[in-house]
Amino acid sequence: MIVSTVADLATDAVVTRLAADGIDFERVNTEDVPFGQVCTLGFEPGKSLAMEIGRRPVAPVDAIWYRRLRSAARPADMDAGVYDFCVRESRSAFLGGLLAQQARWMSHPAAIWQAEFKPYQLQVAQTVGLAIPRTVVTSDPDAIRTAHDAFGSLVAKPVRSGHFKWGGADYSIFTSRVSDSDLETLDQAPWCPSIYQELIPKKFDIRVTIVGRQLFAAAIDSQSDPSASIDWRRTENPLLPHTRIDLPVELQEQLHALMNVLGLAFGCVDMVLTPSEEFVFLEINPSGQWLWLDDALGFDITGAIAAWLGERP
Repeated sequence: MIVSTVADLATDAVVTRLAADGIDFERVNTEDVPFGQVCTLGFEPGKSLAMEIGRRPVAPVDAIWYRRLRSAARPADMDAGVYDFCVRESRSAFLGGLLAQQARWMSHPAAIWQAEFKPYQLQVAQTVGLAIPRTVVTSDPDAIRTAHDAFGSLVAKPVRSGHFKWGGADYSIFTSRVSDSDLETLDQAPWCPSIYQELIPKKFDIRVTIVGRQLFAAAIDSQSDPSASIDWRRTENPLLPHTRIDLPVELQEQLHALMNVLGLAFGCVDMVLTPSEEFVFLEINPSGQWLWLDDALGFDITGAIAAWLGERP
């Protein structure tokens, strides 16, 4: 069972691989629930759950890939409050039916929800032995200035998601360096906390995609492009140099320990490799992207996900 969205190329790639490998699957695009597809759950004493989606019976599920969850568009003639109620109830029925399945998860919704809290990530990373930057999570202007004085150079990033709407348009917030002039204009800081971290010197940005027990590690030469030096995602350069790398055994064990504590079967870890060859953990995205790495470096992360989903218990 694949829980995703209509416009997700990563899901499309895995679906293509599953079909090519002859593995049966059901894909549910969550925008279709509840207004495009109906969902029915049937419970009988002494019997397994009977589940239908779009009036089609769902066969017993061995594995569930919880990739993305999106809301259906609100019908033009529907009140916003009624819409919110219908979406909440539909999600509770649909996800409740999935949670009742005796299946392996990539990854369990509760684990993903918990792992998306970056302060929690940092604590777990530190607990399993990973190096982390000195960090302050705050909305207090005085605490921000104190961190700047203590850390020397400071970067800021969102606590949860960097995506927001303003004036009807979509925007993204990237990790940015905090300048001296920024410290003089913190009047709006109390409105919203941010993560403030010491600026770690970079030799490379490191992206590690983890699928089960497999690690796919790439070094990204973010320092070759000034626009990518703080946050490589903000560059418009599609040719930013990428290289496959082998991780030290101890670091591999620490990353597996991180995944175990977080309860994740999939994750995309962002790290820094310093000029002194130290790996520093930044964050993990439990539902991150990887297709460009398959294309750029010849990884087969797509195949690894398909193989994990196709495993028989």
